[in-house]
Amino acid sequence: MKKILFILVSLSSTLNFSQQKSSKFSVSYNKNIETYFLAEILSAEHRKNNKDFELYKIKECSVYQPIVNKALKKYEYLKNSEIAIATAKINDILIDKYGLFNDILMNPLMYHQEFPATEWINEYQFSSNNLTAEQNKEVTQLIRNYLSELSKFYSKENIAQFFVENESFYNGGIKEYNKQIPVGFTDAMEQFYGERFNSYTIIISPMMMWPIENHEGRGIATNLISKSGKTDVYEIASPFVRVENISQFGYDNQFQARFLSVHEFGHSFVNKEVYPHKAQLKEFKGLFEQSNLKEIMIKTGGYGDHQTCIAEHLVRLGEIETAKIQKDFERAKKLEEYHLKNNFIFLLLLEDKLKEYMANRKKYRKFGDFIPQLLEVFENSNIEFINNALAQNKK
Repeated sequence: MKKILFILVSLSSTLNFSQQKSSKFSVSYNKNIETYFLAEILSAEHRKNNKDFELYKIKECSVYQPIVNKALKKYEYLKNSEIAIATAKINDILIDKYGLFNDILMNPLMYHQEFPATEWINEYQFSSNNLTAEQNKEVTQLIRNYLSELSKFYSKENIAQFFVENESFYNGGIKEYNKQIPVGFTDAMEQFYGERFNSYTIIISPMMMWPIENHEGRGIATNLISKSGKTDVYEIASPFVRVENISQFGYDNQFQARFLSVHEFGHSFVNKEVYPHKAQLKEFKGLFEQSNLKEIMIKTGGYGDHQTCIAEHLVRLGEIETAKIQKDFERAKKLEEYHLKNNFIFLLLLEDKLKEYMANRKKYRKFGDFIPQLLEVFENSNIEFINNALAQNKK
C-alpha cells in the first residue's frame, strides 16, 4: 500500500524559532475528513485490496487512538451498511483500475462544503498526468458520486452528534498540535519559495488510523483553490503519539509536528512545479526504474514513480532551507543527515545547485523559475552513482 511515512529521529536539542507566528496559519479539524475515515473503518471487512492491513490498523489503533475506539463502539452496527460497502468499493477500484490510493480523496473532501452541506466550494476535477483525459473524467465522477453518498450518510446517521460528544477531545488535539509548531515557519517557506498562499491549515484527524511506533505519523498534503482564485493549503495529520491518559490527544511531539507541517505544506509549493515537466524527465525515468532506486523509494515511503521521487527530494530540500532561513542551522544539519540516511541521495547535489538560486533571486524570483536547473541534477545522473550512493547507506 502506498504510504506517506515519517519517522521520528532522536534530536539532542530543543528546536527554537524566533519569528512571529503567521496569522495565516491555523489548526483545525474537518467533519468531511473525519466522516470519510469513519467510513473507512467500517469498510475494512469488505475490502479486497489491503484487507489484512486495514484490519490490523483497527486492532492496533483502537488501543491508543480514543476517537477510533469510540467510533467502533458507537457505529459497529454499521459495518455492513451501504456506506461501508461503497467505501470499500471505491478504494478497491481506485487501486485496481487507476493505481490510486486514499490520499487522493482528501482533495475532494476539502473541495466539498462541510457536511451536512451537499454543495461544493468550487468545481472539483481530478487530474493526474499518469492517467488519460478519459480516465481523469472517470475518477472525477466516481469521487463525486461517492461524496454524495457520504454526505447522505452523515445526515442519516446523525454523525454531527459524534463531534458534539467529542468536542473537548478535538479541541484538545487542536491546542496540543498548535503549541508544537515553529513560529513564523510559513513566512520562512514563502521567502524560500518566492510565493504566497492565502492560508495554511493543519487538519488534525484523530479518526485517521496509522500504527504508531517511534512516533511515526501520516501526513497528507492538499489544497483548495477558491472561486476567487486564492489557494488555501492543508496538511491532514494522523496522530503520532499513543494516547495513554486523558491529558493526551495524540499530537504532543514537537519534532514530528514540525516535520510534518513543513514537509506537507512544502508539497503545495513543489508538486505543481515538478509534474508539468514529465516529458522532460525521460532520462531519469529510465535511471529510476533500471537502478535500485525505485525499489528503495517504495520501501522508504511508497514513492513508486520518478516524478514523486523528484518531488520528495525537493520538498526535503525546502525543509532544510526553511530551517536555514530561520537561522536554525543545527536543525538544518540534522534534517540533512536524516534524509540522506533515508536514501534521498541527490540532496547534496541539489543543495550545491541551489546556491545559484539563492545568489540570484532577482533572476529567479520563485522556486518554479529554477526548477529546470534542479531537474538537471536528476537527468544528468547515472546508474553507477545511484547504486553506489544507495549501497553506501547500507553500511
